[in-house]
Amino acid sequence: MDTRATHLPALDGLRAVAVFTVIVYHFGINAVPGDLGVSAFFVLSGFLITWLLLREHTASGTVSLQRFYTRRVLRIFPAYYAFLAVSFAIDHFRGQPWGTGLGISSLFYLVNYYNALNGHPVTSIAHAWSLGIEEQFYLLWPVLLVVLLRGGAGRAARTLAVVIVGVVLWRCVLYMGLHVGSAYVYNAFDTRFDNLAVGCLLALTAGTPQAQAIAARLGSSPLAPFVTLALLVVSRAAIGATYHYTVGFTVDAVLVAVFIVQMLQLYRTNLWSWLESPVVRYLGVISYPLYLWHQWGLGAGHHIHLAGPVGEFAAGVLACIALASGSYFVVERPFLALKRRFEPAAAAARVTHAAPAVASATGNR
Repeated sequence: MDTRATHLPALDGLRAVAVFTVIVYHFGINAVPGDLGVSAFFVLSGFLITWLLLREHTASGTVSLQRFYTRRVLRIFPAYYAFLAVSFAIDHFRGQPWGTGLGISSLFYLVNYYNALNGHPVTSIAHAWSLGIEEQFYLLWPVLLVVLLRGGAGRAARTLAVVIVGVVLWRCVLYMGLHVGSAYVYNAFDTRFDNLAVGCLLALTAGTPQAQAIAARLGSSPLAPFVTLALLVVSRAAIGATYHYTVGFTVDAVLVAVFIVQMLQLYRTNLWSWLESPVVRYLGVISYPLYLWHQWGLGAGHHIHLAGPVGEFAAGVLACIALASGSYFVVERPFLALKRRFEPAAAAARVTHAAPAVASATGNR
């Protein structure tokens, strides 16, 4: 495993798997737990953002928060606000105007709390709850990480582990003690930060000898990921709601992290090499706009009455890909080119922090 490479091989493939888990669920195939796709995005985001920040901190001794936030704005805002503008216009013209609460929450990345406090209502942008959580994470975590790193990466990891346990206990209190509804527990940042924190913890501990030894065992066989996936299905679908809304979210995130570690080591094997195929990688590259636009794309597919549900799904997926590709090439690419000017050059040039089967994150972050 080359820990000095400049490309994280299986990343785009994992993104594609995550977004299509959501798409299949929202098409109406409820047997596929769509929120596992979102959990995968959370763990990936926590890991990648922390890995990038650690690279910069290791190479230069500091983290430029100004550059970090500039990169995040250029990466996320253009596609998101273009999606909001089009969605607002479509809903307005079809007689479904947004209320003030939904409009304001969408502008300030607070759809997650709008959903949490209103029972997760059905809207054209309801799925933006996860983007709200991600944005709140981007806002808070870099500052917290810089503070934690003053005591060293080991202490930062231990503190983060305590925080993860604290979030689990907080969910238990809310759901079982105070009988807060599932909509809040599902959508709120304060109840879902542990998913992202699991990814952060993976990045913080990945370079330790203990973690590398565990990773080697986890990736010792191409069949091992099937065990992880089986445990993930059991955790998500075979145990009751009380488990899911208390400790289940965290268990799912840990299993997703295990699967990520396995894929980073096994992507060259025959069973998992499809993660690096050109088509899958492209779908991973456009996973962000795919997530943004998939509800509109699937809605268009439902109007194609050819070959039954299979034809509708195929048409919907094609529409999703077309919309996402348009967003990526027309809206996002110019800002991604500008974003590269704000990359931490020192960190990119000298990578000394090692991790199992992990290199740097791709520019798609």
